[in-house]
Amino acid sequence: MLCNSFSIFPGIGPKIERYLWRMGVLSWDDFLGRERIPGFSPSRKSVLDRYVAAASDAYASGNIRYFKPLLGPSETWRLWEPLAADSICLDIETDGRRAGEGYVTVAGFYSHGEYRPYIAGVNLTQEAIEEELEGAKLLVTYSGNGFDLPYLRDSYPSIRIDLPHLDLCPVCHKAGLKGGLKKVEELVGIGRDDSVKGMSGYQAVLLWRAHLGGASGALDTLVSYNREDTANLHTLAWKLFERLTEAAGFPGAVRSR
Repeated sequence: MLCNSFSIFPGIGPKIERYLWRMGVLSWDDFLGRERIPGFSPSRKSVLDRYVAAASDAYASGNIRYFKPLLGPSETWRLWEPLAADSICLDIETDGRRAGEGYVTVAGFYSHGEYRPYIAGVNLTQEAIEEELEGAKLLVTYSGNGFDLPYLRDSYPSIRIDLPHLDLCPVCHKAGLKGGLKKVEELVGIGRDDSVKGMSGYQAVLLWRAHLGGASGALDTLVSYNREDTANLHTLAWKLFERLTEAAGFPGAVRSR
């Protein structure tokens, strides 16, 4: 979808973007390949050609960071399809205290169909987190800008997290889906394992405390809860991409997961 997007360029909003698609200008290559486009003066077309060519070159070279200032938080869903295969989903659990005072208890990562948990006092380190992120092209979270990433940076002041970031929370708002991750999952039909269905973040904190107190099975349940939080982000990203592509009016086929 990124290479089909025109609303990222100056003077082009959703209506003009849909007009271009209706005219058969479905991609940047289509735009650059046409000498004239009805409704665009030669001078305007020439100026836009430079913007479109620069975006095309950035994409071809893998410079996804080029698009960060061009996409607002609610438009980062346009990054999903081309980067889905190389994305990594992240969700953290904490001891319940605010950033700067508490600590991360579990950090879960999901990529290439595999979930991997890192647990405080076992294998959770700054180096482990950075190794997980290395090689990925897109980081996916839910409310990560407001919670996960600030918390990690407070916990590990020298940590390097500089991936392009798809925070699904503002994207959900654009799609008309309000609430926390569990609520949104219900709205779009994403289920959870029965063993953790209905659990909340507060219960995750209680599970960690129970684990520290020696309760058998508490850590396993906490990790299962985090697994659902993390792996479901990948499914949710596809559902949002499909919903918003259709809402934008793009006439091409949406490639499903």
